[in-house]
Amino acid sequence: MKQLSAFFVASLFLIQLSGCSNIPKQISSAPINDVQLNEVRSQIAKFSNQEVRWGGEVVNVENSNDVSLIQIVQYPLNHYGKPITNKPSEGRFLAQTTEFVDPIVYKEGTLLTFTGNLDGEEIRKVDQKELVMPIVNVSSMYKWQPYRPVQRDPFYDPFYYNGFYPYHGYYNRYWYHPRFGYRSYY
Repeated sequence: MKQLSAFFVASLFLIQLSGCSNIPKQISSAPINDVQLNEVRSQIAKFSNQEVRWGGEVVNVENSNDVSLIQIVQYPLNHYGKPITNKPSEGRFLAQTTEFVDPIVYKEGTLLTFTGNLDGEEIRKVDQKELVMPIVNVSSMYKWQPYRPVQRDPFYDPFYYNGFYPYHGYYNRYWYHPRFGYRSYY
């Protein structure tokens, strides 16, 4: 009975622990007046020093001696603050930080979410079109890990190599199991 209650308490602890998130609090919660890029684009001077939480996909990284600029294609954010790339973009913006941003680590296509204050605008050329891009002074930044689905064989039989079939025999069940990559002893 004691073992059962200890198991129950341990399982509840693990369930609570799995609910914890490693996403920074600034990223996971939106500012009080959540200003979007399409509102700011037309009146950037009006929203100067306004706190924003924006995210999107990296287009370009430029580093100089004192500042790094990251050009981002903006996407709407979900409730965790992760950019939703299958929804339409509202445009581009620049994220400015004093930290060094390595272009190899933050390569094109990386998903990022920023919080910071609006700090002016810059005119940039995209192909032949000149775009006005707001600049965000970054206070916190979060890099999202890419989602890679696991491809599994739909006809895979997990019990095939375990010695349950008569033609494998009793002694052949200690071979390496293809699913786990180590010896299976069952």
